[in-house]
Amino acid sequence: MAEAPGLPARDGWLVRWGGAAIVALSIGFIGQRLWTLDPVQLAGQASWPLAGAMLAATALFGGANRLLAQGWQALADPEGRLCPRTAGRIYGRGVLLKYLPGSVFQYVSRQVDASGAGLTQGEAAKASLAEIGLHLASSMTVAAGCFVAAQIGAVPALAGVAAAGFVALLLRLPMGRAFACQLGAFACFAGAAMLVAAAILPGGLALSQFAALFLLAWLAGFVVPVAPGGLGVREAALLALAAGSVPTAPLLAAVLALRIASILGDLGYGLGALALARRG
Repeated sequence: MAEAPGLPARDGWLVRWGGAAIVALSIGFIGQRLWTLDPVQLAGQASWPLAGAMLAATALFGGANRLLAQGWQALADPEGRLCPRTAGRIYGRGVLLKYLPGSVFQYVSRQVDASGAGLTQGEAAKASLAEIGLHLASSMTVAAGCFVAAQIGAVPALAGVAAAGFVALLLRLPMGRAFACQLGAFACFAGAAMLVAAAILPGGLALSQFAALFLLAWLAGFVVPVAPGGLGVREAALLALAAGSVPTAPLLAAVLALRIASILGDLGYGLGALALARRG
């Protein structure tokens, strides 16, 4: 996550080193879980259903990026000056660069590319700040819907999330369109988590509840500075949140499978968007 503009140097130093400490602790926590687990147990979780679920999850992560790109364009370019391919290229490059250490290069890349495409620095910066706020709101909305689904059923939860998106679209404002796109994107995230969980996790934890925990873990990785793409922090958070409900071996396999699928989805979308823009 990007450091706030104008943050004092001393506070910026604390944020960076605090984030680095959290990443180090997260990686140590994951390593401890792997150390205490028999490798044969982890390898035994591999299966064809899991492979199929990972492929489907990869497609969902890629589709989520497409929705996030549309939401970003609604914020940065409400008048539609950019063609969708150009906006996709700008967002796609940022998706690839978010895996560089620091978690700021995706935003720096968008500033540079958006300026080169005709948007002002102010428009791009405001869009990024609004997107960060919407990430928090939409991820928590979908997570809440997943928790509701685990308690009282999927239909009320889906109806609630769909209603939120419909109301946002009715507002006919850039922020409303972006919020609706982000709700769809995080619903794709939740769907990916449920697919992987259905393929590998034993009973005892509702699929929608696991999806909610995954979204909370995603949020932890997002808000911690320094971690590239939430790497390490997201996995540690999900392991901690679901540890009491799922055996260690399948849980670790599910966590690793989701990370692999999300990286492949990001690569597929980012490289595809860049290639599509060059053809245009």
